[in-house]
Amino acid sequence: MKLKIHRPAIVMNRIGAAIIDMFFISVLYGAVVSITTGNYKAILNRFNVSSGDIRYDLGLVCLLMALYFIVLPFIWNGYTPGKKFTRTKLVSLTDEKLTLGILTMRFIVLLIPNILFLGIPALCNIYIMLFRSDNSGFHDLIVKTRVISIV
Repeated sequence: MKLKIHRPAIVMNRIGAAIIDMFFISVLYGAVVSITTGNYKAILNRFNVSSGDIRYDLGLVCLLMALYFIVLPFIWNGYTPGKKFTRTKLVSLTDEKLTLGILTMRFIVLLIPNILFLGIPALCNIYIMLFRSDNSGFHDLIVKTRVISIV
């Protein structure tokens, strides 16, 4: 298989895409909780809304993030709304097309350490991306993916 040369995305573009994506996930979370609890005013107050059960809230956030970061890039061929806005794209270095297995593994490799170690791996990941020439994070290195710039 021929390895394609891609121009890696700038770290600030990746952080910007993550911020945009987290905003959309928080809006989705507020909408789902306000609909399930019947408190429709809470849609606009998404940072103060809760179902009252921390297990339900964490489970819902993990489910929304999984749908957002696994299903959307699979359907949109490596894009999320944040990546569309910042003109970046997720590609696989081993396959021609992203598979659900690759996206699921990438999500798990990024999520589990951040939950277990309270977000410290996210800071380490940004540090790794800043000082690597290909701007890849540890989850990209493990799963063999790369975020590239689309010009």
